[in-house]
Amino acid sequence: MNTNSDLESIETLLQAMRHDPVIHRKVIAMLEMDPYPRQIVLSNWLEELRLHHAPKKLCQTLSYLFDDLIAEKVYELLRRIRISNNNHL
Repeated sequence: MNTNSDLESIETLLQAMRHDPVIHRKVIAMLEMDPYPRQIVLSNWLEELRLHHAPKKLCQTLSYLFDDLIAEKVYELLRRIRISNNNHL
C-alpha cells in the first residue's frame, strides 16, 4: 500500500465510514475479526453490494480489506483516530 491510488482508496473508505453509520459499523466489525472470517464476511458483503448496484469505487475500496496487512493498518489508524478523539473531549 504505497501508491497514491492506494492511499486515495483508504481515504475514500474513511470518508464512507464517516458518512454512513452502517458502513462504519460493518468495517469496524470486520477489522476486529481474524483474517479468514473477515474475508468470508467481506466477500459476502461485496456480493450483496454489487447486487444492489453500490458504487463501484466503494466496492473497489472495500476489496483492499482482503489484504491482511492493509486491514491491520486501517484498523490501527482507526484506533489511533478514536484514541485521539477521546483525548480531546
